[in-house]
Amino acid sequence: MKHAVFVIMGLAFAGPTAAETVAQLHEAELKAIDTNNDGFLSRDEFDAFSDYAFQEMDDDKNGTLGLDEAKPFLDIKHFRKSDSNGDNVVSRAEYDAQMHADFTDADRDGNGQLD
Repeated sequence: MKHAVFVIMGLAFAGPTAAETVAQLHEAELKAIDTNNDGFLSRDEFDAFSDYAFQEMDDDKNGTLGLDEAKPFLDIKHFRKSDSNGDNVVSRAEYDAQMHADFTDADRDGNGQLD
């Protein structure tokens, strides 16, 4: 599942051009995230995985992501984009806001799922 964190976080934070289709995911990773096995990622499935990913990245379990914790998953550009207040820490609220925006951007037809 740790590999899935890398894949999804890379796709999510790369924006809509990189996250155009779920087909870009490795089949086993999709199955782990696509809990109802319909071949699509709903917002609820994406949010559940995002929650899991945050917890996996938050090594010290303090509810924030420092650059060192995020480095294996995010490049500096995406870290800075997520750190909306510029304090060099991504809070849970900042992370959730960025993930919400990324899902919305990737959901080009507005149907509430990534296909």
